[in-house]
Amino acid sequence: MTHATPISRSILATVTGAFLAAAPVSALQFPLSETASRSAYFLGQRHDETVGEFFANYSKHLSPPKSGLYVSDISFLTPFAQLAKYTGHQGIYSAQQAELDGTRKFPNVEIAVYIYFSNPGVFPIAVKPSSGSTGAALPADLGSSWREYTVRVFDGEELREPASVSGQSQLRCSNHGGCIRVGVAIYLSLPAEVFISDSASVQVTTPDNQLISVRFNLNSLR
Repeated sequence: MTHATPISRSILATVTGAFLAAAPVSALQFPLSETASRSAYFLGQRHDETVGEFFANYSKHLSPPKSGLYVSDISFLTPFAQLAKYTGHQGIYSAQQAELDGTRKFPNVEIAVYIYFSNPGVFPIAVKPSSGSTGAALPADLGSSWREYTVRVFDGEELREPASVSGQSQLRCSNHGGCIRVGVAIYLSLPAEVFISDSASVQVTTPDNQLISVRFNLNSLR
């Protein structure tokens, strides 16, 4: 039987330590510990103003532009925030179940971008060029599809590729029946482990050439 010498053990410890030091550490709680999962569970079960105050840090509300497409809200839900939201919508659900779900159900950061039309539900609408412009009117259905928008996510200054991107129309429906399209929603999912800096940014480029950027301080999120 071969035994490791003190020198070989020292070399192994040095190599292992160097590897661990070089490995990136996620800025977010992932996977969620049992303690973090229980905290998320009890937060989600409160159903009071503290829940709204908590989630206010995970969403940015933007002022509308003078004209054009309106990027109104961008949310950035960490695994902890997702579990808190999830527990608040469950019927029979225990802290013990939350401990299990926290370690396996929420490995990603979920980002949502909500955009509203300047003329909701009215298509086709030709956007007139500004005064003094010699360009032609913009396409009548500009921005009506979520695929026309470009959303980029940055960890610090590094661009991160989403694992999935999807979208859908936003509808406003009347109690008397009938709905109109008022905008689009875009959803991106990225592995939580790719966020290793203390900030993350979401940039949205609209079909009418607006560039919207919001930054989230990851040190203030759980």
